[in-house]
Amino acid sequence: MRIVYLLMVLLSLTGCATLGFGTKEDCDKAVKDYNRMIRWDEPETAALTYLDNSLQDDFIKTIDDLRRRNVNIADMRIKANSCATGNNSADVIVEFDYFALPDNRIKSVTDKQKWMLLRGKQLAPGQRAGWKLVTPPPQFR
Repeated sequence: MRIVYLLMVLLSLTGCATLGFGTKEDCDKAVKDYNRMIRWDEPETAALTYLDNSLQDDFIKTIDDLRRRNVNIADMRIKANSCATGNNSADVIVEFDYFALPDNRIKSVTDKQKWMLLRGKQLAPGQRAGWKLVTPPPQFR
């Protein structure tokens, strides 16, 4: 009985160790979720969930500016994603199609995103561990 209990404790500790969002699947999910949130006009949620704390204030200012200029994102495509969990980083290329009312012409911008797996001492106070975007958004001109 003790052996079963010990095995259960060890297995649960092993499971907790993998909750650090370190897998390739976790990285892929973070990239897709963040960009989907940007595409569907949920930038505040995207910022709070996936943006490094040092970028959040400037990001919100950028979003406010885009809304003031009536910039709307029409589509998003992840062109390249190199989630490499071995070095805890990912380089992602995303293309956004957008328009700014009253002009209805579709324009495109490429966003070269750098993602880092942040945990432990790398985290700011109150920041949750996981994959975080560490580059600012692109310029929607």
